[in-house]
Amino acid sequence: MKVSWIFQLIINIGFLKLGSLVAAFLHVPLPGSVIGMILLFLSLLSGIIKLSWIERATSFQLKHITLLFIPPMVILFLSSSFQEIFHWYILIILIVSSICSLLGTAFFAEWHEKLKRRNEND
Repeated sequence: MKVSWIFQLIINIGFLKLGSLVAAFLHVPLPGSVIGMILLFLSLLSGIIKLSWIERATSFQLKHITLLFIPPMVILFLSSSFQEIFHWYILIILIVSSICSLLGTAFFAEWHEKLKRRNEND
C-alpha cells in the first residue's frame, strides 16, 4: 500500500501529539516527543504501523534535521543568559569533541569500506 507523503507526515505529527498528551496526562518526566517516538517504535515493532507508511516523510526529516537545530543553537549562543555562564573551556571541549567525532566517524567509515572490499574480493 502506497501512502502519500502528506499522510506520512500526519502520522508522524500524530505520534508527536499523542506523546505530548500522554506526558501531560501521566505527568511523566519525559518530553512528549520522546514518548511519541517510543510509541511509534512500539507500533512499528508490533506491526500496527508499517515502515512503508512513514518511510518517505521520515527520510526527508532525517536528511534535513540539522537545519532544524541551527536556529535554536544560534539563539542560545546569542542570548545574554547563556553568555553569562559560557566559559572558554566549554568552547574548547565542544571543538575537541567535534573533531574527535569527525575523526572517529572517518576512521570507522574507512575501516568499514576496507572490510567490505576485502569481503567482495574473497
